[in-house]
Amino acid sequence: MGASMDRSLEGMRNAGLLFVFSVWLQGQMSDLTIFKSNPDLVADFVASSDRVPQAFAALRSSYWEKQFGEVKNEFYQAFSAELNRQEVKEIDEIFHVRNMIGHAHISLGRDYMLYRPAGDKKERAVIEALNPQQIEDQADPVMLVLEFWRPEIFKNLSDKIGRIDQGCFSRLAGQVGVPHGRIR
Repeated sequence: MGASMDRSLEGMRNAGLLFVFSVWLQGQMSDLTIFKSNPDLVADFVASSDRVPQAFAALRSSYWEKQFGEVKNEFYQAFSAELNRQEVKEIDEIFHVRNMIGHAHISLGRDYMLYRPAGDKKERAVIEALNPQQIEDQADPVMLVLEFWRPEIFKNLSDKIGRIDQGCFSRLAGQVGVPHGRIR
């Protein structure tokens, strides 16, 4: 295999890891939102480490049907007073990266993926959240090149996911009274 093919496969692997970890973060946001809105569920959940109580399980499974953006917005609403601007910024970035991965054009013949935001509103949101480097003769509408094989890009996004998990979500789990390890 050539260098381009190797980088293509590495980019696909890294994109897959980032996508799965974004799903993992979405699950934590769901659980935290449920506990914040239903503090009466915390004691039974904490007391039963080998089994999830039925009332919580029913709410949790209803969140599995929701899109990341919907879960994120409910999470922001529930924890608006507890979240700082940097945490919101990083969660928004992961949201957009996840969306880009899910809707990217992928080819093994090149070492990058392509993403075009659908509509002006989404384009503005992506540009505002990610502040991509502008290039001369930029396509209109914008076309983003995703190079997840690049170690600095993958590390930057992985570090954000780690900060959200270990910093933000760990702190919020403590605030709602649930051991973070039980929802991660």
